[in-house]
Amino acid sequence: MVTYDSAEIYISSAKTNKAKIAAIDLIIDALMLTAVKSAGKAHISEYQLNDGQTTIKTVYSGTSAVKKAIEDFEALKQLYVNRLNGRIMRMVDSKNINGNRF
Repeated sequence: MVTYDSAEIYISSAKTNKAKIAAIDLIIDALMLTAVKSAGKAHISEYQLNDGQTTIKTVYSGTSAVKKAIEDFEALKQLYVNRLNGRIMRMVDSKNINGNRF
């Protein structure tokens, strides 16, 4: 079993963008469970991600820190998704859009 000291090392160990997105999803899921456990409590919270092959353990000072970490990881995930898919813009004539016509 591999033990990582931080989520940063865990994500950077993934080789492809898809693997990094999957790693970020696992971290976000673990953080969501931590947020549920720490809701209404102002004490220190920790989460541990253990998927059988890797272990990550991190301590947060409260629910707001967990929430901020989730937002940061979601933004990071979106960057990897954009790298994978690219950015696309589709131009459509307004006459082709179905709307409320009177």
